[in-house]
Amino acid sequence: MKKNLIIALACLWVGHTSGQETGTWSAEAGIGGITMLENSYDDGTNYVNEDQGNNFYITADYTLTRRLTLTAGATLEQQGLFTEYADGIGLKTINMCGLHAGAKYYFLPRKWVVQPYVGASLYTNFLNLGHQNGKSIATIEQGYPGSHATITYDVDCPALSLAPRIGADIHLISSLSFTIAYDLRFGLWGRNKGLLHYHDGPVAGENYGIDERNQRKAITIGLKMDFPVKPVSEKSRNNIFMILYSWLLGQKT
Repeated sequence: MKKNLIIALACLWVGHTSGQETGTWSAEAGIGGITMLENSYDDGTNYVNEDQGNNFYITADYTLTRRLTLTAGATLEQQGLFTEYADGIGLKTINMCGLHAGAKYYFLPRKWVVQPYVGASLYTNFLNLGHQNGKSIATIEQGYPGSHATITYDVDCPALSLAPRIGADIHLISSLSFTIAYDLRFGLWGRNKGLLHYHDGPVAGENYGIDERNQRKAITIGLKMDFPVKPVSEKSRNNIFMILYSWLLGQKT
């Protein structure tokens, strides 16, 4: 079954001959995950593993030349605090939302199915600017489940972040592509600090901390539609049906 799927994908590769022309637009939407890069210090506190988060975005691209594309859109980031002890992204969630703009440089001719690129963007943020201080009681969900602890936090989200990026667009049909990207986002200013003090359980009385300078890595996936939309050829439709058939047949065996 895997052989049939590989053959079908190869047919789709060969069948794709269209390339995006200069002066055209595309729209993209996607999701992903972020990982906060932590700074640890030898101050007697037990620093925990890197925190996690979610990333949602919509983007519009404009093809300036056959190699260079301008991009702009909106992004929502959810940063979790103390992810290691939560079922979700954290015992507390911090939101960042803003606009982004940048450019992407493609290496290969636009008619190729796989389109790798390098790029960079500037991200803005309008939420949780300035110090957000607080304290709350949390029930631990992972690590020492059922234990109770006090969370003390001091969050200062950056207004601007610089992000170099690598990624690829993978053409599925004439105007639709699957996208994947990896970027490093360097927050200018801003910082997440927190302390988790256990009241009971196996580690009662101990402190666990985070100290993050808003440097984070992000992996995203999405779907991208080119405009004007090009008709799907009969050969491409047949290849797509072959891929679906091979996949469904593989699920039954």
